Amino acid sequence: MEIESFFHSLRQQLPTLDLNWKNVRRAYTGRPYHNLDHLNEMLQHLERHRNAGNAPTDEGIFGMALVYHDLVYKPTRSDNEQRSAQAAEELLLAGDIAPSRIAHCTALIMATKAHLPNPKDQDAALLIDLDLAVLARDADGYDRYSAAVRKEFWMVPGFVFRKGRVKALTQFLDREHIYRTDYGRAEYEQQARENLWREVRSLA
Repeated sequence: MEIESFFHSLRQQLPTLDLNWKNVRRAYTGRPYHNLDHLNEMLQHLERHRNAGNAPTDEGIFGMALVYHDLVYKPTRSDNEQRSAQAAEELLLAGDIAPSRIAHCTALIMATKAHLPNPKDQDAALLIDLDLAVLARDADGYDRYSAAVRKEFWMVPGFVFRKGRVKALTQFLDREHIYRTDYGRAEYEQQARENLWREVRSLA
């Protein structure tokens, strides 16, 4: 399923929401990496997780978090996740969704900031693994991803970007596990670590 169809399917899960695909498409258009292709890639991996028995516990709220987690993205800002969560919150509030579900959607989106979800939140673990699945592409695919990230930070001088990028990648490598689900650790972990180490060496 493509992201547009997935977005429209949320109407079945959350029929009271005033969902507007054009607004979502406009927000994601023009970015080298954080674009609709990123969401489509996440959906592809979601199907793999589903086939392994790892489905979201709240399909509607999870779907909202997936679609809206990068709705606002400015490379040099640190509040992208907060502003994306606010956009989702406004829609959910207007649709009279239960406060507990709105809070869960906010928590899911905010978990994509540091990629360290509440260990008791299975949906957050799943969303994080989908967001980070790109790290486990084959070598050529990973190189395309890293090149796209650099394009998004075109305004940052090379030596500043390299320092920040190495720091970010090393933080992942220093973790006991990059991925939060058993499936993610079995299917993605080794390839992701190989890719991250290779990029770190290339930036050194």
